[in-house]
Amino acid sequence: MKRGSLIFFLTFVAGMSVVFFGLNLRSWAKAEDRVVATVNGVQITESQLNPLIEEFRQRSQKTVVKPDDKNQILKGMIRRTLILQQKEASDLRKEKKIVERVKDFENGLVVATFLERHVGQKLTVTEEEIKEYYEKNLQKFSSPPKVKARHILLRDRKEAEKVLAKLKKGEDFSQLAKEYSIDLPMAKEGGAMGTIEKGKGLPELEKVLFILKVGEISDIVETRYGLHILTVDEIITTQYRPFEEVKESIRKGLLQQKEAKAFDEMAANLEKNAKIKIFEENLQTAK
Repeated sequence: MKRGSLIFFLTFVAGMSVVFFGLNLRSWAKAEDRVVATVNGVQITESQLNPLIEEFRQRSQKTVVKPDDKNQILKGMIRRTLILQQKEASDLRKEKKIVERVKDFENGLVVATFLERHVGQKLTVTEEEIKEYYEKNLQKFSSPPKVKARHILLRDRKEAEKVLAKLKKGEDFSQLAKEYSIDLPMAKEGGAMGTIEKGKGLPELEKVLFILKVGEISDIVETRYGLHILTVDEIITTQYRPFEEVKESIRKGLLQQKEAKAFDEMAANLEKNAKIKIFEENLQTAK
């Protein structure tokens, strides 16, 4: 979204966008609520402007909001206020579809506040819970084992056996790959296959690659591409992301789990004492 369009969007749907974006209006209200402009005697204050500046900063991914941007946001708020001061605006407030949409918005705000008070505010995740989850689920924070390997690819088994015999006598793998391998791009590099991550290569090759020791030569392995002779140059063992790196994402995940459970329990209590009837036929024909 372009800068001008973004500012227009923020200021002309100011009330709704601020709430749905999840900004904490109370944090702005704590500061002295200074007046930044008046429109026909109606005040526009910092507590109204600041959330829009913050939303603009986040949506535009700017570290600092420049004075010109603030002026443009304020200009949009002034124009919005002027529109709301028109007599037609007062008449529009009485139109049925607007009344219904305002009611829907109000209901959404009430439900959100209710859930925050009865679910969100009561839940916390401790450092001990985060550490316990990390230790029990280390595999989720691991990178699969990898190997750096080389191969010689051949079409004919007799030739493959001849090459394998040469390797067993100690001849150089890279040189033989250059001479015999039909995988030409890799053959030029001495048969280098690069780094292979477990689970992302050919299953037939992986069965061998991940049991070979460094420098060890495999037997002949057949795949749909032909006959392979393999060797491993380096084994890269499983690595784990540090606790400090993942702890915030774990905290958020655990909090979401607690919120979901608390919500289900609260909803179950509400449903237990309510008279609810579902009209299945109407439900199925609903669009």
